[in-house]
Amino acid sequence: MSGYLCESQVTSAYQVIADSLVNEAGLDAIIIDFSKAFDLVPHDWLLTKFAASGVELRVVVCIKEFLLGGTQRARGEGQLSEEVRVTSGVPQVSILGPLLFLAYVNDICKKTESTIRPFADDCVMH
Repeated sequence: MSGYLCESQVTSAYQVIADSLVNEAGLDAIIIDFSKAFDLVPHDWLLTKFAASGVELRVVVCIKEFLLGGTQRARGEGQLSEEVRVTSGVPQVSILGPLLFLAYVNDICKKTESTIRPFADDCVMH
């Protein structure tokens, strides 16, 4: 995301901690790193979230075309497995991948009184 760096997230968290120390206020914080985050996003759930959020249908169709249709196979002991359809995961090395992941987890901050600062597959809550 243009204008946002990992250092921005660290600086922001540091500022919150410094402010709480200056104000002699307590602070609880949770730092989350979603394991295999980009690999585990189910395509059908993500598309359902987009459709339910009011995103224009043509955008949902474009995202569907971007995600669906991929296949994979494995090689072991000189043999290739059968080809199977990829049903989860967003490409981390694309511009759209991290945005799709954030859209998938964007409701993590609902029903909480904490401040949540997501960044790619990491999250700081305080």
